Amino acid sequence: MKISFIIPAYNASKTILCCLDSIYSLHLKGDEYEVIVIDDRSTDNTVALVEDYASCHPNLVLLRQTENHRQGAARNRGIANAKGKFIVFVDSDDETSQGVVEAIRLAEEKDLDMVAMRFAKIGDDGKNEEGKDLPYNPGTLFTGIEMQSEYPFWFTGPVAYVYRRSFLNDVNYPFAEDLLYEDSDFVNVHLFYAKRMAYCDECGYVVHSNANSTTNTISYKNLADYALLGTRMLKIYSSLADKASKYAKVTLEGGSYNIMEAFRKLVKLGSRTEVRAFYDRLDEYYERKRLLCYREPAYCWTRWTRFCLRYRDLAILIIGIAIPVVRIKVKN
Repeated sequence: MKISFIIPAYNASKTILCCLDSIYSLHLKGDEYEVIVIDDRSTDNTVALVEDYASCHPNLVLLRQTENHRQGAARNRGIANAKGKFIVFVDSDDETSQGVVEAIRLAEEKDLDMVAMRFAKIGDDGKNEEGKDLPYNPGTLFTGIEMQSEYPFWFTGPVAYVYRRSFLNDVNYPFAEDLLYEDSDFVNVHLFYAKRMAYCDECGYVVHSNANSTTNTISYKNLADYALLGTRMLKIYSSLADKASKYAKVTLEGGSYNIMEAFRKLVKLGSRTEVRAFYDRLDEYYERKRLLCYREPAYCWTRWTRFCLRYRDLAILIIGIAIPVVRIKVKN
């Protein structure tokens, strides 16, 4: 089998059929690909919709999680069950487009670890925004480190790429589970190990932007998980032998930014109780004060970040006092 499309789904009844239609409208033979939907304990009729769709499409596989562990766990299970030579991750509220077929052809023809695909974005207003292009001629070989060093913010999510499955298995760096921001470090690590990459300039993926999505809201879980993504990026940085490289700089800056932004936005939470819950969630997964060991002169934490990392109770008190002040200013 040539390709496995992996779709994590949670309460996706409004979008899953459009997502599936986009894949089945590609010009691929039925025995060339499989579609794996992993339901993460949806409470709506997502499962019923997928089961009905599968009754007409024998290459559609539905896997059901016994507990909700977020997208990372669902994608990991999809990888473990995939049979295709190549893998494409698809979010249940997005679509594929015809360019993904060319990206797959390119990956197979040149035996690539990864292919970066051109993508588009559709906003809440329905406007179609073409994604950024990489300045590589289609088919030109480059390494993931070259791409990450020169174009670090081209696309940090896993969906705008085609991956060779054996490459994913060799790297053996799974998605983080039970966390909201589970993917940027996954892409970062695989770019580090990718020795053979190319760019497909035909649009292969369409992102549907949603201003009200979970990742765009402010909550203690979101901020804690955003900070935890930063800790994973810093762990990657610590493991690098060459800490002076552009790749290391991008990784360090990305991880530092995540953590500083999380602490900066704590005043946007609703109460001191939520700030305490943020710290509890962060401390559950990571020994917070270990972050203070990152003292590279060019990328030092802000004083506020260091204060928050060191003095939990005082920070909660100060932020709790600041929250109503910020709320009044926003109203005015």
